[in-house]
Parts: sequence; structure tokens; C-alpha cells
Amino acid sequence: MSASFADNSKFFFLLIKNYYSFIHSFKYILLQNNTFFGHSSAQNVIVLAETTSTNDYANQLLSNFTPLEEYTAIMATKQTAGRGQRGTTWIDQPGESLTASFIVFPQKLTPQKQFYLSIISSLAVYDTVSQHTSAKASIKWPNDIMVRDKKIGGILIESKISHARIKHAIIGIGLNVFQTQFPTEISFKTTSLQKENLSLQTPLLSLVTEIQSKIKFYNEMLLKERYEELLARYNQLLFRRNVDALFTLEGKTVKARILKVGEDGLLELQYNQEKVKYRLKDIAYQL
Repeated sequence: MSASFADNSKFFFLLIKNYYSFIHSFKYILLQNNTFFGHSSAQNVIVLAETTSTNDYANQLLSNFTPLEEYTAIMATKQTAGRGQRGTTWIDQPGESLTASFIVFPQKLTPQKQFYLSIISSLAVYDTVSQHTSAKASIKWPNDIMVRDKKIGGILIESKISHARIKHAIIGIGLNVFQTQFPTEISFKTTSLQKENLSLQTPLLSLVTEIQSKIKFYNEMLLKERYEELLARYNQLLFRRNVDALFTLEGKTVKARILKVGEDGLLELQYNQEKVKYRLKDIAYQL
């Protein structure tokens, strides 16, 4: 009697488990094919009403071995715990800013060359921004996007390394789109596509698919090992390159000149008549 009860319990447990697994898979297929919002140009885009962060959601899917195609994008109307560089919080307005993560499976990239992920993602966002405003855009090392010396977007990349290769990378992107008001403490150094282009009407989903397409374009260059070409374009677009600017270094304000960024991701400055390289944690721009 007890054995039969145990067998039945096990059967029902497996039945329920398989049912929820099917529902999750079916829901994911609907999301992946975008049957619920009728945007024919979108491919492999998962749209969420709310999540802690799109990077967290992407990590969860990958940890659960959910089958994801490369360049799958996850976008959210609202993030409750969006993150930026140096442990900062990404401030966004629901429905007014683009918050999305893109999944890439670098096939040849070693950890020593992982800065190229910052390069291709920065170029992808730069190109998208430049298509929607005539104002001068640039890339602030390592991967912030600037327009007229004001920040319009940021990128946070999380990678998983296995057997001396990058198994996957999650490229999290935040872009100010329709906001026209910002908190007082950042309003003087922040902008949006709407502020730079008053006639902007491009839906957030369309911007996501534009970035998605450009990440694919630049990643294909990466797969062809066109490293020098990618690095040269990144340096060409570098914010405040070859001009004297103020930085915070070891708690002090110093004047230095950006020369370039190497493929190791280090920033090379002309400082005190010497060429010196710095990591992100060692130096900060003064805007």
C-alpha cells in the first residue's frame, strides 16, 4: 500500500513538473517569435513588463539551460534593480528609456581579448544613436555613449569563461530615449534622444532591433578576427581624445590627455610628460 502510494506520488510529481516545463517552454516560444505584440521586424526579442534587470533575467535563462539563439534580446518596460559601471544604479523611466540585454556566444574570443566585447557593443549603440540625431556622439571609455559631452547611454557586460574561452556574454544596454527631465544632480550631464531630436517617434522595440542588428554586424567582424579595424574605429570615436581634460587620479584632480585605448582595455594618457596606462578603477573622468 505504501509502495503504491509512493509510486503514485512520484508519478503525479513528474506529471506536474513536466506540465510546468511545457508551459514555460511554450511561453518562451511565443515570446521568442513575438506573436503577442505584432512587430514583424523583431526577431528573437523577449519583452518583459518588469524585471530586476534584463541581465539578471538573461543569466537566469542561461543558467536554466533555456535554448537561446545568439543575439537574443531581452527588453523590459521597467527595471527595479538596473546596474551600471562601478556598481552604480541605472536610473530609467518606464516606457521612456531602453533597457535591454543581448546574448552573444563568442566562438574564438579568449579572456585576454574580452575588451572587444566592449568595443563591438559601444560601436553598435554609437551607430544607433548617430542615426537618430545629428548632434555629435562619442564613446567614453570604456563603454558609455555621449552626445554633446552628455551621457545618453551605458553598457554593462557580464561574461562566463570556460576552458580559456568566453562561453557567453550578456551585453546590457541602457539608453535614454524619451526622457526630457532628469534628477537635478545629473541633469547637467545627461541627455536623451528626445532632447537631441524633438521629432523622434521611433518605438523602443525598433531601437532594440537596430542595436541587435549592429551587434551582429560587429560580432561577425570579430569572428573574422578584424581586431585592428575594430580597435581603430573605437579609438577614432573616443570621447575627449587628444585634448587636455580633467581626471580624478588617486583622489586628486589632474590634467591629462587621452592618447588611445589598447586591446587590453587600458586607457593610455599623456600625463606629466609621460605615457601612462590606467584601469577603470584607477581613474575617473571629471565631466
